[in-house]
Amino acid sequence: MCLIAEIVRTCSHEKVAHAAVLSMGPDFAGRVGAKAGTFGLSIGAFTARTVREFGQNVGEEEKEALRAIMKQTDQPILTGLQHILLPVVEGGGTSRINAKMNAKPANSPAN
Repeated sequence: MCLIAEIVRTCSHEKVAHAAVLSMGPDFAGRVGAKAGTFGLSIGAFTARTVREFGQNVGEEEKEALRAIMKQTDQPILTGLQHILLPVVEGGGTSRINAKMNAKPANSPAN
């Protein structure tokens, strides 16, 4: 199985996503948690949603770039997850993912 598909498959689950982010250390987890809080989400929910959006919306060129980064590391899954999250956590990111994150879920009440 492709490693990106493995990230999407496993980290689309909140508890797995939460554990994976925590395993990257308190500084990174804190940054993810702070960004997740701006959306009213837990670390696991934010990460799972971001990973699903990445899997559904990014093009082959972006995936190929991620594969190249992952290939260079000892922990490709965690490296891939970190590189999926970083653009969204840092606020610039993939515009399609950020737009989806900013959209209210269909079942959310309107303010």
